Amino acid sequence: MICDEQDLHFYLGTHRENWLTTAPPEVSLFISHRVLAQRKTLPKASAGHLRRHYAVDSGAFTELSLNGEFRTTPEEYIRALIRYDAEIGDIDWAAPQDWMCEPFMLERTGLTVAEHQRRTVQNFVHLVEFWPQHGYGDCPVMPVIQGWTPDDYLACVDLYEQHGVRLAQDYPVVGVGSVCRRQATGEIGDIFRMLAQLDLPLHGFGVKTAGLRQYGRYLTSADSMAWSYQGRRTPTTCGSTTHKNEANCMTFALAWHDRVLAAAERPTWQQPDLF
Repeated sequence: MICDEQDLHFYLGTHRENWLTTAPPEVSLFISHRVLAQRKTLPKASAGHLRRHYAVDSGAFTELSLNGEFRTTPEEYIRALIRYDAEIGDIDWAAPQDWMCEPFMLERTGLTVAEHQRRTVQNFVHLVEFWPQHGYGDCPVMPVIQGWTPDDYLACVDLYEQHGVRLAQDYPVVGVGSVCRRQATGEIGDIFRMLAQLDLPLHGFGVKTAGLRQYGRYLTSADSMAWSYQGRRTPTTCGSTTHKNEANCMTFALAWHDRVLAAAERPTWQQPDLF
């Protein structure tokens, strides 16, 4: 499996765009399009010979939760990514405008898992087609596999193949969606294990420490900003007099980041495959 050949690359989630310039350069960041799109002036993430590694989330979960549909067109999203790539610095990769398959999201949209998968694949194909019309170089958008059951995810892989998208051969990152709210279930570990056996370079969205211990060995990369949720319930411990809790504190986030990396180095042992 490709995951056995690489160390896990972890992206610290942030809703503070200034961290692109102020966080330690060795810390990779995951930031939402919804945060960056509001800014008239963007931070420059690259300084001298140092390059900030950062990836962009499309904000799909929030947009679908709020509206039950996308109000941002693929063309608008591509133009925004081109701007980020030019003004901030090279994007490692960006998530597509994928359609999550959690039951509550299906209720919100009124659509089926199969339709969410179709729209996810269609959007990815459209974004890749739009990029050369407006940008230059390789398109940074990476595919995301959506589903709910193990068979759903395999069906989505097949759907990509039907559209000529070779997940294992052509992409350094393949996201796995609809997982962050059910990490306590054993099924998620089984899903990642199953997909890793297809030799896919998997990215886990919103993976918490327990998730990394359970199935981190199957991931090429992961992101999370669970530190901020935890920080909202944590009185200031860093000595600052400017904030009452740690929801926006870089010191708190970096300490959490180090604990996550330590957990990623000690994944829970699992029975290896016999066949």
